[in-house]
This record gives sequence, C-alpha cells and structure tokens, in this order.
Amino acid sequence: MDDMDRKLKQMEDSIRNDASPKRTYREKSTSFSGTNTRNAHPLAEFLIGLVLVGAGVYWVLNSFVVTFDWGGIWGGFGMSSRLATGLMLIPLLLGIALLFFLDRKWIGWVVTAIGVLVILVTLLTSVRFRPISATLWQYVVMFGMIAVGVGLLARGLLKSRS
Repeated sequence: MDDMDRKLKQMEDSIRNDASPKRTYREKSTSFSGTNTRNAHPLAEFLIGLVLVGAGVYWVLNSFVVTFDWGGIWGGFGMSSRLATGLMLIPLLLGIALLFFLDRKWIGWVVTAIGVLVILVTLLTSVRFRPISATLWQYVVMFGMIAVGVGLLARGLLKSRS
C-alpha cells in the first residue's frame, strides 16, 4: 500500500508541475539609455489625456457667447418673426385639463407630453451661439489639445486592458 501511495503522490506532483504555467521573467533595463519613453504608465497617460481633454473642452466652451432669441423659430410663413410666449403653453394646459376631464387618461398624457415637447423644442431652438473672435492659432491649440487628450485617453485605456 505504501508503494501505491508513493506512486500516486508522484503522479499528482507531475500533473501539478505540467499544469502550472511556466513563468519567464526578463530583466528590465534600469539604465537611462535603455528606457523607452513610449512605454509610459497607462494610468499616467490616461490622466494626462483627461486633463488635456478637459482643458481643451473648457477653452472651446469659453470661446462662445450664448444668447437667447425667444420664439425665433416661428418666423416666416407670413407670420411675425416672434411667437407670443403664452401660445406655446396651450398644448400643455389643454393636456392637463384633459387629464382631469376625460376617463381615458392616456389621451391627456399624450397631449401633455406634446405640450412639454413643444416647450422644449422652442427653448432649444431659441438658443444662439456666437464665437468670440480668436486667432487661428488659438483654435488650432484648442482642438489640438482635445485631439491629443483623446489619443492619450484611448491609449491609456487600451494599454491597461492588454
């Protein structure tokens, strides 16, 4: 029985040794001349990219002035260029009234949703963006920062997963 236990133990050890992955380690060069600057740490690349994208987007957004031109979408078609602001509340108020009047609530909800949609569309179309005068060099630097930052973000994310 001892001989059989010994053979089983040897077989188990050989199976374990064969199943364990062989690890090979290579020494990294620590000398200054042997360092490769393209193999930076993925987290550092990600953070630098995040800072560049954030600064570039902030700079681009600060180079525009936002104005509000209420009701400007409704110009043309023989109408005045301005829409009375109370006029767009009619579908919303009608929908709320239908919610309390009708037994079929879904009709009231549909009309109310249309009223809210009309208000949102009118608000979004009345916003105007005007760029502040800047040199071409400033715009190239702004969008260049964003492009470099996106590249570093992607590189940092892809390197950390491989």
